[in-house]
Amino acid sequence: MKPGIRDTKKQITHTNLLESALELMGEEKGLGDLSLREVTAKAGIVPAAFYRHFKSMEELGLLLVEECGNRIQMIVGDARTKGAYRSALQLTIGYFFDYVTTHRSRFRFIARERTGGNRKIREKIREAMGRIAGELAKDMRMPKSLSKDDTLFASELIVSLCFQMASDYLDLDPEEHFEMRKLKVKTIKQVRLVFIGTIRGRKHKHRSSHKAMG
Repeated sequence: MKPGIRDTKKQITHTNLLESALELMGEEKGLGDLSLREVTAKAGIVPAAFYRHFKSMEELGLLLVEECGNRIQMIVGDARTKGAYRSALQLTIGYFFDYVTTHRSRFRFIARERTGGNRKIREKIREAMGRIAGELAKDMRMPKSLSKDDTLFASELIVSLCFQMASDYLDLDPEEHFEMRKLKVKTIKQVRLVFIGTIRGRKHKHRSSHKAMG
């Protein structure tokens, strides 16, 4: 078999293993509920062939987290290039929920494993959320008086909020279009409140420090 064909076949099998694991987990199971044998059977390969792609099921889960986190980080970056704060915010949240909708099984996996039994996967999810918050912080048009730490803190709150709202979004029936729209609008409103609260909190802290000095 030619090297190019072999590499293509390997990539297809690699992708099949990821998709098979997601399909087997569905809406209810966690990664820890799956066995290597059932994943390989679903992907149509023998169990020994699994190790040509991953060292363990844990490594497979870590890659799923990395791919999902990278994609959401790209979504935030893409939205930043498309307009000012207000439109960029709506675009970011709109794109985010579009991703959740079209990659339901991946985000359900993330939502479930955030509090799951595997410590390394939980840490990987927190790391991914931190990178997404860092990307979002680049777009936050905060007053110059606001420190980078405060801006990042607000970004982290927003990312955590969006991930939680996305979990609620996935619990809705896909036919409940009105409820889905309502939840998106609610998310945008709550994100704006984080912005307002961060700015007001900083102003209050600034006034208090001046009074103390006086």
